[in-house]
Order: sequence, then C-alpha cells, then structure tokens
Amino acid sequence: MERVMVFIDGSNFYYGLLETLGHARIDFACFCDLLCGQKRRLVHAHYYNVPVRQATDPVRYAQQQKFFHGLRSILHFSLSLGRLVDRERQEECPQCGHQYVVSYRIEKGVDVELAVHMLVSAFDDQFDTAILVSQDGDFVPAVAEVRRLRKAVENADFTQRLPSYLSKQCSKTIPLTSDLLDLCILR
Repeated sequence: MERVMVFIDGSNFYYGLLETLGHARIDFACFCDLLCGQKRRLVHAHYYNVPVRQATDPVRYAQQQKFFHGLRSILHFSLSLGRLVDRERQEECPQCGHQYVVSYRIEKGVDVELAVHMLVSAFDDQFDTAILVSQDGDFVPAVAEVRRLRKAVENADFTQRLPSYLSKQCSKTIPLTSDLLDLCILR
C-alpha cells in the first residue's frame, strides 16, 4: 500500500481557508485522511507555524495554544514551530518625501524546517508520496530533490484559475475547493 506523508504550511493554509471558507475551523485528522484517500496509508502529518506572542495579543495567544494542543492530540501528527522576528524598514511618503520607520514581524524557520523534514523523510524512505499543502513557490527546489529521489509530490492548494509555480513542479495537484473542505469543517 502506498505510504503518504502530509506537510502543511500552517500560515499559508490558514489564510487560504479564510479566503475560501471565511473561517479556519477544520478537523485536521479528517483533512489529512481526505487528502490521503482510502487506497493509501497516511504515515504521518506535519504542521508548521509560528506562535503568536503572548505579550502582543494574549487572547489570540490563548486561542492558538488551545489549537496547538488539539493538533498535538492527533495520532501520527506533529507540530513544528518557527519564530517571529521583529524588523524595521525605512519608507518615504510619495507626496511630501518625509521618511519614517515601519516596524513589522516576519516568520523565520518555518519553510526551511518543512523543506528539511520533507527531504530527510524522502532520503530515509519514510513515504512514497508527499502531499505539500502550500502555495509557496519557495518549496520548488525541495520538491525537485524529492522527485529526483523517485518520490511523488502532490500539491494541495487553493489556486483555482491558473496552476501555481509550485503546483507545476509537482506530480499532481489537489484543488482545495470549498466543496472538498466542507467535508472536514468542525461544526
């Protein structure tokens, strides 16, 4: 029986769910089983994200911690967390030329950890097919290496009109439509 591993880019998936469904209340065990199908065996699912800072938003932090706790309770499911890094950049007003500083945060470590896990799992022959839940074209080099190892990589993404750069490099695309996702909504 074909062995499948699912790799979920959490932030990418979250915003895709919001755009497609208007919410992100998904049963992840159901979702992974649905992606895998009945004729394949789900070996493991991996979810990658960054924690919200408690000091910045205590309410969202508590909600996210409850969500992470739920993910940790799913059989054959791993949670990997990156970190938020504070950055600043100089910007200039196009009308008056006044310069000012904009503070922002970026995710660090998430994409690299997902790519490394997928590659190591392929090298160690832990799966026959990887299902990558993301629209991020930065994963293309990792996908190419996994495919070079004669493993299939399927891309589950929300792109409905034109194939994404990532999906074009994969063995197959699984469109994440509202009809498909409705089967896994937490009620």
